[in-house]
Amino acid sequence: MPLAKHIRLFLALALSFWSVVAVAQNQQQIEIDAYKDSLSIKTGLEKAKAYGEIGYRYRFVNTDSAWHYTRMANDMAIEYKDVNLQSRALMNIGILHLEAGSLVEAEVSLKSALALVDTDKWPRMETYISHNLGAVYEKTGAMDSAIHYSLKALSGYEDAEDTLNIGAMHLNLANQYRVIKEYDLSVAANQKARQMYERVGNGFYLAAIENNLALLNNEFERYEEALVYAKKSLEMFNEIGQRLVTGYSYTNIGVAQKGLGNLDEAEAALKKGLALQQERGDKYEVIFLKMHLADVLNRRGNYAEAASLGIEAYQGAVNDDLLTFQQKTALTLSKIYENQRNYKDALTYMQRSTAAQDSLFMTEKAKEVLKLKEQYETEQKENEILRQRNELIESELTLKRRNNLLIAGGGLVLVLLVVGISLIRVQRLKSERIKNEAALERAITEAKAQENLKEQRIRIARDLHDNIGSQLTYITSITDTTRKGIDKGEVFLAEKLMQMKQFTLVTISELRDTIWAMNKDEISLEDIQERTQQLAATIHDATDDNIRVRTESEPSDKVLNAFVGMNLFRIIQECINNAVKHSETKEVLVSFKDIGNKIEIMVQDFGKGFDTSLQGSGNGLYIMKNRAEKAGIDFNLTSAVGEGTKVELRVG
Repeated sequence: MPLAKHIRLFLALALSFWSVVAVAQNQQQIEIDAYKDSLSIKTGLEKAKAYGEIGYRYRFVNTDSAWHYTRMANDMAIEYKDVNLQSRALMNIGILHLEAGSLVEAEVSLKSALALVDTDKWPRMETYISHNLGAVYEKTGAMDSAIHYSLKALSGYEDAEDTLNIGAMHLNLANQYRVIKEYDLSVAANQKARQMYERVGNGFYLAAIENNLALLNNEFERYEEALVYAKKSLEMFNEIGQRLVTGYSYTNIGVAQKGLGNLDEAEAALKKGLALQQERGDKYEVIFLKMHLADVLNRRGNYAEAASLGIEAYQGAVNDDLLTFQQKTALTLSKIYENQRNYKDALTYMQRSTAAQDSLFMTEKAKEVLKLKEQYETEQKENEILRQRNELIESELTLKRRNNLLIAGGGLVLVLLVVGISLIRVQRLKSERIKNEAALERAITEAKAQENLKEQRIRIARDLHDNIGSQLTYITSITDTTRKGIDKGEVFLAEKLMQMKQFTLVTISELRDTIWAMNKDEISLEDIQERTQQLAATIHDATDDNIRVRTESEPSDKVLNAFVGMNLFRIIQECINNAVKHSETKEVLVSFKDIGNKIEIMVQDFGKGFDTSLQGSGNGLYIMKNRAEKAGIDFNLTSAVGEGTKVELRVG
């Protein structure tokens, strides 16, 4: 698929920030001056609060001044032991970190603020903190946490009847739903935001919504519609004098033009967007635009310029530890070098892209493995130093012994005494060295055992994250929709309850599959066949027998290790689910063959098929290929429009 589908986790938040700048910057300076004038008559906590208000308002005028006054407010809050004032100061510090792109520091400050706040005295503070935590997690790509905190903030704003912030949260949720490919929910959230801002007449947010709709249409590859929305947002931003924010409109114009094959127009729009974002200092958007420009230049054959720009984007992603961008920019560079026939660098960046993708799934358990590895390497270095010291001591003893022999050549008794002492000392050192080597071997054995255990836990954690985490996110979304529509009648509630039941049943099934694999050292081919038949029965029931999943198999005694067997079943499961959801077929055939020392499996539907040159890099297909590659499974997919789809798997 085109690069227009790269995830942009920060657009809605950046637009929200500049909305406040557009509406209130002059007013903020007036309020700052008023608070400064009041400092001379304030003392104690009142003065600390004034510092906090000045720091908060300086965010829209001067960042350095914002930091100065916010830190003064925090220091005084600590001095006077006022937890609510400290919570407010920590929240403002978190917002400043967020706007500076320091996401780890932002998360720490906001979580600390949330832990301190007294919700009885400051009921809305929890809402404000949740709003900003949602923004932090959206930028880091933790979309489950982002949606959780955004929904929490939305509920708080609704209780307070805060129309502007309700609209802002709907905009944020629209972007977050888009990232997890819940496009219907995203469109609905945009529409809710539009209704609210039309009611209050906020031109900036209405322009932002047009831009969001352009982004959504680019995701759907509806480039002509995206172009209309992006140009409309550009016109509206210009009408209200928001020159810098038009950078987002130019980005969507460039992506749409690239999708339509208009490379000259795409390059011009993307360069305008890049210049504006560099002026604004939005380093995330700068990386994103450089990546798209590199892709356009690559398509035009300007490989050297494309590679230079791609390297800048990749290095920016590495410097800021943005794994999603590292994965995407490295993939773009791989394609550029492949077109240059520079296969060595093409392979290097493909490997970096894969490594970044793998890192996106790292858990705290994986970090423990790395920590253990570092400890093991440190022990190795310490033992190497000990070995060198022993060798130096032995050398010194040898030299000393020779000197003693020369000096005391006539004193045989004295020589024998010195030699005896030296031999005892050498033997003691050798014994200690042997003991250290034995301890090191035990440490290595224990480290390997721990690493194997951690790898197994990582695989389990990744499986739970991939399959069960996404289902629970969907259940949360449906629950929230049901709560808001409780007055829509029994038909609506029955439909939502049925959706929750279906997602819950799927989640239970996924969990059973994971437990099933965890409890086995080996998985037989018959186990996989039985699981496939159970899946077929579930689909028959779910579709009222409108879709039939038929299996063909022969008796086999083949067994696979649990990791390969589980990944093989997951690929078969994904193939069947894709056929049921997208192919419009009436029948899916799954055949199992035991041929010599190989197992061959074919999943075939007889539906509408698709053009693999246009749809060959989708997320679902990527996950299946990635599973197959890691498990050593040969994977081949063929499809054509009107001729159905066939996936062939082979494993030894």
